[in-house]
Amino acid sequence: MTRTDSPSGAPSGDTATPDALPAAVSVRLVAGRELRTRLLSAGWIAGTLITMVIVAILALLPGFLDGDGEATVAVTGLSQTQRQALADEDAPGERFTVREAADAAEARRLLDDGEVTGTVTGDGSGSAAGLRITLGQKSDEALADTLAARLEQQALVDELRRQGADVEAIAAGVRPPEVAFLEDDTGDTQRVVLAYVVSMMLFTQIIGAGGSVAQGVVEEKSTRVIEILLAKVRPTPLLVGKVLGIGAVGLVQLLAVAAAGVATAAVAGTLAIESTLTRVAAASLAWYLLGFLFYGFLYGAVGSLVSRQEELSGLTVPLQLVNSAALVAAVIGLQDIGAGWLAALSYVPPFSAIIVPMRMAADVADPVDVVVPAMILLLATAAVAWAGGVVYNRSILNTGKRVRLAQVLRRA
Repeated sequence: MTRTDSPSGAPSGDTATPDALPAAVSVRLVAGRELRTRLLSAGWIAGTLITMVIVAILALLPGFLDGDGEATVAVTGLSQTQRQALADEDAPGERFTVREAADAAEARRLLDDGEVTGTVTGDGSGSAAGLRITLGQKSDEALADTLAARLEQQALVDELRRQGADVEAIAAGVRPPEVAFLEDDTGDTQRVVLAYVVSMMLFTQIIGAGGSVAQGVVEEKSTRVIEILLAKVRPTPLLVGKVLGIGAVGLVQLLAVAAAGVATAAVAGTLAIESTLTRVAAASLAWYLLGFLFYGFLYGAVGSLVSRQEELSGLTVPLQLVNSAALVAAVIGLQDIGAGWLAALSYVPPFSAIIVPMRMAADVADPVDVVVPAMILLLATAAVAWAGGVVYNRSILNTGKRVRLAQVLRRA
């Protein structure tokens, strides 16, 4: 192993540069440098725009999965009362729009062309015996039941009137049954999709920004820029500034992506959980910061152990596996987001950075399930930042062969 001392001749460490800038100034300058360099990168801008488009599309997807779009039914040959029965928006059953057709042939053409979901045709006599309901797909059977029920009810009313009965008086004496729901499952499918999108976004952002920290450290070592930087900046503020700067870049990207998703959902009106979406988007930004800071210092420490980019991939595999394990747990947990094992795993750092916001998106996380994991992750991040700083300080100026972690930890 070859050791290269700093330009001042002192060994690496926080005491290596007695004339260095104050720590706060150093952190601000290094973080600002990372922000300017990366935010103006054409690759970063293109990647952000592409991700925003993808998330905007995903924001529209849950509305289609929940089947919120109304069907259209072509009608012809119906009496006035039959048309009114079908057009009654207050009647129970599937929602649909009524479209007039000139005759049965036109109604069938509209159905064959996919312009309508079904047809209702009559013989023009107003008799229920001449009515026919045709649906394009067997999956629309619920709509057929609604159409049949409304027409049957109207046929009964018409027959009572023909026999001289006072239909209005009879209807006034009939009280509808009370309806109650034990649970409100409105938007459940949307919440599952939102939970999946949140877990995937946090996974990619955390692992991507963490990898940028490690690559930046190795680049500074391989080009010997680190020796120039350490003439004025102590190692610890340099690492902290790099982590904060790259973390801020990731936060800006995540903020832009979240804004695209929330805005698309609000404008399109395809979601039944817009308030949940806004709350989860804000929470995801906070959990991204917690998760990235945990990994950022680890990636920075790992990057300081090598001097070439090709040596870096092997060292970052364990970190990627841990983050991938959190994603796998989140994906499996989508089958039952309220499961006890997933709730327990959300308390374990760094799994909590992905699982907690996912459970928030599904609306199954209590306040305790959010606050306590956040506090645990903060404490774990503080410990990781200290350990990562030690490794970075002791190995950042060692060039040549890869530095073994055991050697760094044994060094006084």
